Amino acid sequence: MNSTDGMGIVIDDDDGPTASAWVWTGLIFCAAVSFWFQATITEERFVPALNVVSNRFNIPHDVAGATLMAAGASSPELFSSIVALFITHTALGLGTIVGSEIFNQLMICFGSVYAARGHRLELDKAILIREVGFYALSIVLLYWALSDRRTAVDDDESGKAHIYVHFWGAFVLFATYVLYVFVCAYFEAVCKVFSKIFGGGGTEEEKAPILQASKRELTSIEVPDMEYLRQVRREPKSNFAESSGEENVVNGMSGLFHSLSKNRSGKAAVSHSDSKDSGIMSSIHQLSYAMFRVESERPSDQHELQSLELNEFEESLSCFLWQKSNFYDHAKVRKNGWHLRWFTFNHDKVMSVPNRVNHDHHVFNYPVYNKIEADRDHLLIRLSHTSYSRNYTFMAPSSKIFEAVVSKCEEILQYYNQNDSENKPEDLSENNKEDEEPPLIAYPHGASIFGLAIHFILLPFKAIMHFTVPDVRHNDSCTNVSLAVLSCLFWLIVGSYSMVASLENLADLMRIPPAVVGVTVSAAGTSLPNYVGSQCAAKQGFGNMAVSNAFGSNTFNILVGLGLPWTLYVGFVSDGPYHGLEDDDITKSVVILAIVLAAFVVTAVATKLVLYRWHANLFALMYIAYLSYVIVPFLVGK
Repeated sequence: MNSTDGMGIVIDDDDGPTASAWVWTGLIFCAAVSFWFQATITEERFVPALNVVSNRFNIPHDVAGATLMAAGASSPELFSSIVALFITHTALGLGTIVGSEIFNQLMICFGSVYAARGHRLELDKAILIREVGFYALSIVLLYWALSDRRTAVDDDESGKAHIYVHFWGAFVLFATYVLYVFVCAYFEAVCKVFSKIFGGGGTEEEKAPILQASKRELTSIEVPDMEYLRQVRREPKSNFAESSGEENVVNGMSGLFHSLSKNRSGKAAVSHSDSKDSGIMSSIHQLSYAMFRVESERPSDQHELQSLELNEFEESLSCFLWQKSNFYDHAKVRKNGWHLRWFTFNHDKVMSVPNRVNHDHHVFNYPVYNKIEADRDHLLIRLSHTSYSRNYTFMAPSSKIFEAVVSKCEEILQYYNQNDSENKPEDLSENNKEDEEPPLIAYPHGASIFGLAIHFILLPFKAIMHFTVPDVRHNDSCTNVSLAVLSCLFWLIVGSYSMVASLENLADLMRIPPAVVGVTVSAAGTSLPNYVGSQCAAKQGFGNMAVSNAFGSNTFNILVGLGLPWTLYVGFVSDGPYHGLEDDDITKSVVILAIVLAAFVVTAVATKLVLYRWHANLFALMYIAYLSYVIVPFLVGK
């Protein structure tokens, strides 16, 4: 006897479910779009909205990062766990989180090392102890929560062993995360207590102020403690260090730009090239640019990342800087956390344009500032005014550009002081807003044929997101923020259900347990945004933050992604322990988590908390070995 379910899958009583090629294609497409949709709505809508909520309620930076922002960043894993538990009643949610743990620890560390400057990444001891310690504790507690396995289940006649999750096991998981948030919120105080107990009063580096004034130290420059820099205070200086003695400290980033700089007429570009033909080539490029200028070119099509252009006649300086987004300042590692912009510093004002097509239509004039704050170790600069709540944080691509920008900012500040009420640039207004990101449905100028094809395939889904979820980066009113949060929650549930349902049907067609699909396909798909964000952070020198964020995400996934849904289900829905999880060797994967963590700690300690390329290669091989361990038995017919 054969029967057909609602998905068009034919269920054969003898050989199991089968389906046509169209059904296979539809399920794979649905899963892929679900991955993209969850990642995009999280990065482009949910995280910025939660960031605004954190600022509105004045939630402390570390607390917001460990609660709201962590929930936003890990929302795909969290909602897949909720959907699998409350709706589909399978182990795919648990498998997704366990697989994400291994992916985050191994592949994010792999990507961060290769993205770091010089392929070398130094870790901070205190941060590593905190993150690894709580992650290890979460693994132990998860194993304890899954330790009750029984064969006899009243409503299951298959005879398979099931895992029983009890209320206290789930509650302890969630309660431990509350302790983690407390430690994050008072981490500096905790470090001081431990330093007193175990001796020593902190290193000279830790005692030193976070910020340093410029070499000239103008009396009008104040250097208070910058809240954002509390995050990077423990970022080792070597992660920002120049590699191979070159001026460019963003090794590996220059691949994002054309190798030759097309400099505008009248500007002298400071080049790092020693080629004898550089003068001739520069002239040719200037001529071709003037004759055949394309309106839709990006600044990166016209300048190198390290370009430092001086116009003596206009007394201006132009260069690339990364600007910290005001809508991601509570998030540790996000792809959109920093925006590359082309800056022009005149004698009386600062302006910039985004690195995208038609940038001339998006010129932003910065308001007057009366404070310059700078951190040489991390190449960070902040401009602010005591009368404005908004401040602007920039990161220079190199120390040379950093020094030049700080010097120019001092000159502009002197001009402001001498002309207290005259010739000041306009302040923020409706016609002078930062346009950080183009609309999702905007035409991707300069994209390849493949990129255009992907854009038009995803255009209906982009339109749904664009018209149903407000973008708080353009309008952060209370109504917009509330509507954005509620809309994101709705679409994340829809996206998670679509992902879980399609992957579970694929698992049935391939005759493998849902947990196996969870620890492989679903885990990698939901973790890719974190991988991309960590790579971006490592390229900019925040490699230690990227690695610690990977461990922090793992801790959240276990303690909240599993602990919270289980606590709610056992406490308010189920009459007894939750026993809907079949024991598909998922506890063995938890043991593997502990083994992988131990291997990471041993190899990191052996090299004095510095990760090299051989570490990254080892992590990649370990992940391949794990996938082989999970998949091969089912391919050969376990």
